[in-house]
Amino acid sequence: MIKENENQVLIISGESGAGKTESTKLVMQYLAAVNKSGNNLITEQILEANPLLESFGNAKTIRNDNSSRFGKYIELFFKNGAIVGAKTAEYLLEKSRIVTQAPEERNYHVFYEMLEELSDEQKAKYGLQTAPKYFYLNQGGSALIRGRDDADNYRKLTAAMDILNFERQEQETIVKILASVLHIGNMYFKVIQVRRILCY
Repeated sequence: MIKENENQVLIISGESGAGKTESTKLVMQYLAAVNKSGNNLITEQILEANPLLESFGNAKTIRNDNSSRFGKYIELFFKNGAIVGAKTAEYLLEKSRIVTQAPEERNYHVFYEMLEELSDEQKAKYGLQTAPKYFYLNQGGSALIRGRDDADNYRKLTAAMDILNFERQEQETIVKILASVLHIGNMYFKVIQVRRILCY
């Protein structure tokens, strides 16, 4: 790229559980390490996008505890060997996972992370309970993944939002939306026959 002044493309592919997500993180860390820019904030922001993408786009499947349920296309912009910006586009997000999961699978990590980390006071503010209480989170069975610290991952997520300049109000709005999704999943509708009584 530097010698020929030509754009370069790196395609990471493979079946579920092959290590695409981890490989992408390693490549990004390498590029950040050899980056000639004196501005560490830009490279830090690029790296901190990963916790955000994983929380909102990864889930436990039968084959993989941290499976990306979407594709992503990451563009890094260089000038004279220095990273000056980045752009990430997602595609084919598995939206159906929000409302239904197979046995032994989970919804997107962010729901479990939020419920594990929020204090009782914060949960009360949004009317939240524990993960097994929600239809959108309990269909797959156990909400826990051995060796995964959902509370710590939520702390990393909020730290990433801070580094990426999400305002507090924006972060609160995200929590409200996530809570709303969980509440909607617990709504049930029943058909009631209404008898009309005529008075003469």
